[in-house]
Amino acid sequence: MKEIRCESIGEAWLKSCEHISKKGKAVLDGDKKLREVMNLIVSVKKPGQKDRIIEKYGDKKMIKWMLSNFLEQKNVPELKNAPSYGTRLFNYRGKNQIEWVIKKLREKPETKSATISMIMPEDENYIPCVSTLDFKIRNGKLGVFAMCRAIDFGKKVYANLIALNKIQNIVSEKTGIPSGELTIFVVSSHIYDEDYDKIKKILGRKK
Repeated sequence: MKEIRCESIGEAWLKSCEHISKKGKAVLDGDKKLREVMNLIVSVKKPGQKDRIIEKYGDKKMIKWMLSNFLEQKNVPELKNAPSYGTRLFNYRGKNQIEWVIKKLREKPETKSATISMIMPEDENYIPCVSTLDFKIRNGKLGVFAMCRAIDFGKKVYANLIALNKIQNIVSEKTGIPSGELTIFVVSSHIYDEDYDKIKKILGRKK
């Protein structure tokens, strides 16, 4: 298991891509080829800071799409018309899971069980990449930990982290606890071959 710890989301993205490029194994996803690393941990110490790497290399449309996915309650055509992350977070079978987490953290700041699921068992057509979110207040800061079955590091991981930090900040503001680290545990970290040349070019420019 590899752990990557960085100050910013952009730095974490590129270091993770470099690791996948060097250590990734060839895998088929249907008819698509990808490079995959299993069991990767990525921690960002200051996910909310100004990020020049994302400003320069990030896809603004992808970031906007991901924020919409995490914050809006709707069905998402690109995900087989499945309920958005926003639905899963703010209206999970009628329950606002974020408000539940905020209440739990207020009542017991040291709690180990401020944990919510993104999986809706009845929705068999789409299993969300970000499967579970866990919130912990430790050393006076709010950490967020996401368990992910798989994440596309070539196109989406930085957008996922930006959106997760937005959720972290919502909980931070309502609990009065400053945001701390943001960590994702990813079973399948991968780059599709169609994105590999683009990533290699970005990595080359950073050296």
